[in-house]
Amino acid sequence: MKKGLFIAVDANIGAGKTNACHAIASAAGSRGRQVRVLEEPTHDAAFAYFLQRYYDDLRIQENRGGGFGMQIFMLSRRYEQHRLAVELAWGDSGMVVIQDRPIYGDTVFATTATERGFMAAEEFELYQSLYRNMSRDIMPPDVFIYLDVPPEECDRRMASRARKGEEGVPLDYLQQLDKNYKLLLKEMQYRGIRTLVVDWTEFGPPVELWNRILEMAGSTETRYRQLSLALGKDPNIPVSPPPKAR
Repeated sequence: MKKGLFIAVDANIGAGKTNACHAIASAAGSRGRQVRVLEEPTHDAAFAYFLQRYYDDLRIQENRGGGFGMQIFMLSRRYEQHRLAVELAWGDSGMVVIQDRPIYGDTVFATTATERGFMAAEEFELYQSLYRNMSRDIMPPDVFIYLDVPPEECDRRMASRARKGEEGVPLDYLQQLDKNYKLLLKEMQYRGIRTLVVDWTEFGPPVELWNRILEMAGSTETRYRQLSLALGKDPNIPVSPPPKAR
């Protein structure tokens, strides 16, 4: 039986992340793999509520808690999704699970919101504490993919797709996100998480990307080593697969 895979895909706003997730899923499915894409919770009523509060703060250029509320909501949802992805990928079905923006990428938005004055230092400190505790409790993905697109191209793509709510996103915000994503990539590599940076300035062939994912994913033994590193244990001591999420 083929082993399951947990693939996390991240990128700046407008890079084409969601389309890439489904393209990878299609490539995996064409090779007989069972696939599930965990999309961002944009259809959740609570998402609309917190996003509107944050946009209200952005509109009047004042921190009234909208940024913090949005980030805590997203942190909670990412954590739930991450645990589900681990459960499915480690199950008996050999499923390929693709998460559209993992918990790690949300820290980029929290950092940027704080730098721009839409989260207080105390709020960010609490957010970081929650994130650290949550990230210690989860197994990292088999592969973390970052789609690298210049902020200027992201801005052009956002204008082209004309999605509601994105018309007010300034270029300097995308540039700030890009800067903080580059710092996140260093952190991911430091933590021993397999990180694949893909130049997505031009949309690449999904089959080629899928093959690169398989090459990087490695063996089950490598996965156990990865889990040991995540748990802060000696990677040379075998560990058992994590229990299923409840």
